[in-house]
Amino acid sequence: MSRELFSDEAEFGILGAVLLKPELFDEICSKVAVSDFHDLESAALYQVMIDCHAAGVPIDVVTLSDCRQRLPSGKATLAHAGEVAMNVPSAANWKAYARIVRERAVLRQIVNAAYVINDTANEERPLSEVIAMAQQATADLRDLDDDGQQDYYKASEILPAVIDTIDSKFNKTMPTGLSTGLEKLDELVRGLRPGNMIVVGGLTGSGKTILGLQIAQHVTCKLAGAGLAMTKEELVTRGLASLGGINLSALDSGDLQDDDWPKLTSAANVLMGAKLYVNDQAGMTVARIRSIARQCQRREGLSVLLIDYIQLISAESSSNRSLEVGKISTALKNLAKELKIPVIVLAQLNRGSTNRPDKRPRPSDIRDSGQIEQDADVVILVHRDMESEEGQNGVTELIVGKVRHARVGSCMVQQQGKYVRFVDFEGRPPSNEDVEMGRSFASKFKGNKKHE
Repeated sequence: MSRELFSDEAEFGILGAVLLKPELFDEICSKVAVSDFHDLESAALYQVMIDCHAAGVPIDVVTLSDCRQRLPSGKATLAHAGEVAMNVPSAANWKAYARIVRERAVLRQIVNAAYVINDTANEERPLSEVIAMAQQATADLRDLDDDGQQDYYKASEILPAVIDTIDSKFNKTMPTGLSTGLEKLDELVRGLRPGNMIVVGGLTGSGKTILGLQIAQHVTCKLAGAGLAMTKEELVTRGLASLGGINLSALDSGDLQDDDWPKLTSAANVLMGAKLYVNDQAGMTVARIRSIARQCQRREGLSVLLIDYIQLISAESSSNRSLEVGKISTALKNLAKELKIPVIVLAQLNRGSTNRPDKRPRPSDIRDSGQIEQDADVVILVHRDMESEEGQNGVTELIVGKVRHARVGSCMVQQQGKYVRFVDFEGRPPSNEDVEMGRSFASKFKGNKKHE
């Protein structure tokens, strides 16, 4: 027995519940939209209810008729509303009716999407274009797993869990968030938190990808990554260099020393046991990233998602690029909230900072869209001045230009270029006087060169 794609009875039940108990309207309206109705008469009557409510008019059979005398078929609104009211004896089961109406509406959307996909497949278009059209056709379908959740909560209901969390953090039995692996950076951002979007920005060659990958590796070798700027082989090779402390050039050329092999074996064992998932497909869209991430979370478990980088994500349409990147940014923020994990998004900066006296970047320097800065919970800017002796020796400033749950600030780290990683800076950071006078402080950190 096949399932019907609509239920006139459930649609009548929703309308009848409003007529019998008008005080339920706001709650019902938050669950069911006009577009969820299949029957045109019922949809029209529901719209009249919405119009009356918006105008501050009480909802009953007479006021509905006064608001709109006839429905699309020509039938009198008074007659149709009266028929609905008489055939629904109780409003008690309105939630069940609402679920049925929404489920059938989604089923109809799925069927319509299938027709679109079928028509596209029969037009002899390239396979990649058919797949893209299929993704677009299904992108607006929403899951029904939020049914039954409360729309709002009383503070007293939330308070016990919050107090327990504070107590656990005080007793050090619960971390405030995932560690970045860099002590000074952790002090600034206070952990990478579930549902947060963390933007790591930098100019080309500044080390933003190194930082993003290193954070993700530290979180896991439980890592989940969607790597868009490099091949999967390059990403894993960098992981071996970073975890093993092996010269990346030696791995690329094969000129390994005797003492490199034990390091390589150790790093390989770590990666073999890691929850590291990499995708290096070109032309990825947010819809595709979301699909892969949800699948990975369901099958493998997901601790963090790394996007390298936002400006490489393909837009669903070819309109204004700034608007499209803004939409992509908001979608990634929503994905973080949906998956309840930190999403680390790498982003290119424009070159505006290079014209400033101190050359230090700001969150507003993120390229293509200011929406990225607005959506981000944390913005970390990687600043390495290659014109200075310090920068040439790998000293890098991590500027936390935005953080919702802490104060902005910065810290110094040492980039170990050949190992493609950062370590905590062991020397003395420059004072304000040093910065203002352009005074070199290379001698303060020369001892760190042994890490390079």
